[in-house]
Amino acid sequence: MIQEILKEKIIERKIYLKRINNFLNTPLIKVLIWARRVGKSSILKKIIQINYDKWNFWENFFYVNKEDLKFDFIKDYLDLQKEFDKFLKKIDKNKKIFVAIDEVQEIKSWEKFVNSLLSKYKSKIEIFVTWSNSSLLSSDLASLLTWRYIDFKINPLSFWEFLKFSWKKKSKKEFLKYLEFGWMPWIFETNFSKNAVNWYLKWVYNSILLKDIVKYFWVKNLDFLETLYKFILVNIWNTFSAKKISDYLKSQKIKISVDSILNYLKFWEKAFLINKVKTQDIESKKIFEVYDKFYIEDLWIRNSIVGFELSRDIWKLLENYVFNVLKFYSYEVKIWRLKVYDKNIWKYKNLEIDFVATKNWKKKYFQVCYLLNWEETIKREFWNLELINDSWSKYVVSFDEIDFWEKNWIKHINIMDLEKVL
Repeated sequence: MIQEILKEKIIERKIYLKRINNFLNTPLIKVLIWARRVGKSSILKKIIQINYDKWNFWENFFYVNKEDLKFDFIKDYLDLQKEFDKFLKKIDKNKKIFVAIDEVQEIKSWEKFVNSLLSKYKSKIEIFVTWSNSSLLSSDLASLLTWRYIDFKINPLSFWEFLKFSWKKKSKKEFLKYLEFGWMPWIFETNFSKNAVNWYLKWVYNSILLKDIVKYFWVKNLDFLETLYKFILVNIWNTFSAKKISDYLKSQKIKISVDSILNYLKFWEKAFLINKVKTQDIESKKIFEVYDKFYIEDLWIRNSIVGFELSRDIWKLLENYVFNVLKFYSYEVKIWRLKVYDKNIWKYKNLEIDFVATKNWKKKYFQVCYLLNWEETIKREFWNLELINDSWSKYVVSFDEIDFWEKNWIKHINIMDLEKVL
């Protein structure tokens, strides 16, 4: 098995390898987690390839892949233990042991097996598992593995990974292609056949919906679950509440309670398909309980379900992209609302800061727009940030292909270069 893995051609996703390498040789179970088909198995195999020459215990390699039919007989932790006992008879017990279990959620009570291994071998074992199911949440991990783990959320491809996988240079054309369907490593085997990509993405969506959400949460109203998700997909970028959704559904002659809506939204959050962002009052710091925004983890799934129209969607997709990049770099993200008196109309106006990103007690402010091609747009995007009276970095992010410039200490940056300021 190890020789087969070493022969595979796998492109490095360096940021994940760097994060994971920091925890090698530690008595922790390493968990690679996220939805299906984002490349968790490939990252695990790349770790093996990179460290093959460094580690001297490869005859002590125990690998189970539940997507491979040869391991179909392993149903529960007792089957795992039987196989491991056979494996122990063949290895050098004075050397370190490497254990990797792919799609571990398919094995009943798997945690009993890995907890037992870690207790027995401690620093003499490296344990990796990958998981593709919505049931494995942070709270579940803490309970199952009694805090003896570190989890790594494996996201779809970043824009820079997309360029690397496709052997392309940064350009507006490639970025738009990325926004449309460039987030999964698998698509590079399709030569960008739009029909093939859309078919595959819908299959991934149905796998998550049926195998993860419906099965785990015992969802009874499948039609409403899908209707609600499509509503979110269409309305990313908008601020709304569960009551607003309920009112809309009533207008469509669909009656469902606010509590039910909140529960169903939670299902999609737990499946890693949407992220809820709270809105905060800039002066009182009060969190608005009824104003939320939802952003999509995977725009490629969104586009395959509700379609991709550049003129209709570009504002939404750019803002969603900025949010995803901020989360990828471990920023805590909020939306700020502020009320300002406008002398021109003699009224108060509600303004919004798109993203307030905090990391290590440091803040960065971001306004996102498509193009700064009108004086009114420039004034709106920059003026909102000018109202914030502190010294933290402030950025206006857009698709304008212009040089990096500043206005009143507020910096403009092209969206393709966003990662440079993070």
